Amino acid sequence: MKQEYKQHRWPWSAIGVWVLLLAAGAFLTYLPHMGANATSIDGRQHVEVWGWNIAGASLTALAPAFESSHPDTDIVVKVSGTSMQSRFLLSMSSGRGAPDISQLQEREAGKFTRTGKLTDFTPWAMKYKNDFPASFWQSCVVDNRVYAIPWDIAPCGVFYKRWIFDKYGIDPEKIETWDDYIEAGRQIVIKSGGKTRLQPLASNGLKDPFQIFMQQGGGGIFNEAGEIIFDNALNFRALEQVRKLLEAKVDVEIDGHMTTLAICSPIVSIEELQVAYADDSVAAFPGAVWMMQNMKESSKSHAGEWGVFRLPAQERGGLRQSNQGGSVLVVPAQSQHGQRASEFVEYSLCTVDAQLQQYREWGLFPAYLPALRDPRFDQPDPFFGNQHVSTLFAKDFEKLTPMTRTRDWDEAENYIGQTLYAWASERQDSQTYLRETAAALSRRLGRPLAKANTSD
Repeated sequence: MKQEYKQHRWPWSAIGVWVLLLAAGAFLTYLPHMGANATSIDGRQHVEVWGWNIAGASLTALAPAFESSHPDTDIVVKVSGTSMQSRFLLSMSSGRGAPDISQLQEREAGKFTRTGKLTDFTPWAMKYKNDFPASFWQSCVVDNRVYAIPWDIAPCGVFYKRWIFDKYGIDPEKIETWDDYIEAGRQIVIKSGGKTRLQPLASNGLKDPFQIFMQQGGGGIFNEAGEIIFDNALNFRALEQVRKLLEAKVDVEIDGHMTTLAICSPIVSIEELQVAYADDSVAAFPGAVWMMQNMKESSKSHAGEWGVFRLPAQERGGLRQSNQGGSVLVVPAQSQHGQRASEFVEYSLCTVDAQLQQYREWGLFPAYLPALRDPRFDQPDPFFGNQHVSTLFAKDFEKLTPMTRTRDWDEAENYIGQTLYAWASERQDSQTYLRETAAALSRRLGRPLAKANTSD
């Protein structure tokens, strides 16, 4: 078992299209020298895996156990940078140079599953259909055929600093709705004389907060026919919830979502967020379960003083859950070790022990539901005052409405992220914004607007 770290940084800039063409040409020239899916001269199967950061490291940790039961196999994990998915798509298009297994972001899986260039997992995977949340399984299936397997999910809650909540008399158990949450924030700001704010929320980083509300409320961008449904009442409600937070003036201008920071924002923003974890400037951080790993590293001096409460509902008695992130594994059809690669995917993602090991050691929240029901999953977390945060995050995740993620999801999502800044800064009417953005998406993507598509 080997692990190789290769950081690839592509220089995206104003000359975008020329950079893309040059990079594509260079990559295609490089392809013959890449990949571990050529026939091995030593008779062993060298299964190459592409992943990023802790996800790749977690597969490296699983490799020895798999190799011990498959002695003719070496799992070679290559941890790469943010251009990995672009390189993977190019290798699939060219028919050469792809790894045997690749990680993909769940929200972008549709771009790949509809290419016809991935291994069909259906013969062995369909038995696991009910073992994964429907909201994730749908992203892996095209025309009732399974081309990807969910890896980790990203249920949401609110991380909070107990010492701040206690100081200002805020009881998290009484926060049931977003209105309750905002009122708690007002009390913190007033009682601290403005020195402590409720949460980070940057006006140029509204994509992730909006998607949390959109997923929670059952909205979306596309219907099952691939038509644009962005202009709908559920999205209007989500958008207005973002506006309530902005207008409450209880936030600090820091992007609190590391997925956005890693792609769009300068490194200083990440450093500001890490500082906010450690000091008294910010009291709470709504977001996904994966945030806790960075939080624990950045706030070691306050270990045991943190807590988590469930995501507030949009209305009393409503769903207190959402999702922000997650990933899948796929095997390209060009792999010469497709059978063994598929076996490693099944071992890594469809067994309780492997899923629990990845969660325990790397914080990857299991998508495999049997792992969430295992007694070993429900363990107290010392960092959060021995609170059972695992079961808190897992609660009601299966109730989330599945979203249709077409091959255009990533482009649509990025465009929405760009336009939300203007919506906020110009105080644009939300119905107008949804209608105009839906029309713009239709033109950009060449997709029709759904007939019953209105926020009115």
